[in-house]
Amino acid sequence: MLAMSAIGSAQDAPAAPPGGRGGAPTAGYPPYARPTTTFVPPKTPDGQPDISGLYLAIPLPRGIETPLVPLANRSPNRANSEFSFSINERPKLPEGAIARPVGVDPPDGKIPLTPEALARRKEIIANQEKIEYLDGRVLCLSTGVPRSTIPAPVVGYQIFQKPGAVVIFYEQNHLYRTIPTDGRAPLDPNIRKAMGVSRGHWEGNVLVVEVTNFTNNLGNNWVIGAISATPGVPAESLTTGHGIPHSDQYKVTERYTPIDASTIHYEAKLEDPKVFTQPWTIAYYAFARAPKDYVPVEYACFEGNDKNLLLMTNTDISGIRVNVP
Repeated sequence: MLAMSAIGSAQDAPAAPPGGRGGAPTAGYPPYARPTTTFVPPKTPDGQPDISGLYLAIPLPRGIETPLVPLANRSPNRANSEFSFSINERPKLPEGAIARPVGVDPPDGKIPLTPEALARRKEIIANQEKIEYLDGRVLCLSTGVPRSTIPAPVVGYQIFQKPGAVVIFYEQNHLYRTIPTDGRAPLDPNIRKAMGVSRGHWEGNVLVVEVTNFTNNLGNNWVIGAISATPGVPAESLTTGHGIPHSDQYKVTERYTPIDASTIHYEAKLEDPKVFTQPWTIAYYAFARAPKDYVPVEYACFEGNDKNLLLMTNTDISGIRVNVP
């Protein structure tokens, strides 16, 4: 929880460029290309590529995004995973994976926020001392997709497969998803969940998942966010993805690519016409197979833990209870 503490109040910063800022790559960013592999995973009894097992998160090589206004004396693409670690060796990364942020499209690494979404983000980051603006992860709420796949300290995953479905268990906050791969129809759009509703299919050995029907009743269910952001950094200078809630039109398309017997590459395209001026894509090596003696740990996070929140944010929520419709 301490590693995911809330962000401090924002400082004044130069005016940000207008929304819709996807464009030419920032100097030094090589173009992104999906990794290719000749690896052929074994098959499950029903013929699915077998990617089941225990995995550990691979620390991000760089930040989530390129900031609009880089801070003086700070790298514009500083990694936000300095405090994450893994007992696995990081797999060899393709050219450009170290140089560029996790956001690969638009190629400049900047999140293509609408002017309204950028204004909302600035409001959220400037009010982190108020409970209603806090990061949902700090409040022990579900992180949603793709944020549940962004590495955090000591976080693992377990993938189960059964006929017609892939199930992912997240060590973080005991989250889980059932991903049907049997071609069933989507759920009624009025049925909404914090982790969304997933529908998957296999393209060769790649698991492709479309996620829709996200609940929209909590403004702190942000689409992304890596660990924690440095207190006092204004919204225009963040590299972490914090402070971006989605709308009721949010949709994510994921790609899980087994690179070898021990590594899965992850890609996610985020679409939300009320938040982004164009689709936005992240990509990185996400899962490394865990050692044989690895055991998922108890993730002890308590909603409404007022003492921890008071220590982290100096915000007293004792006596405050919010009724969520």
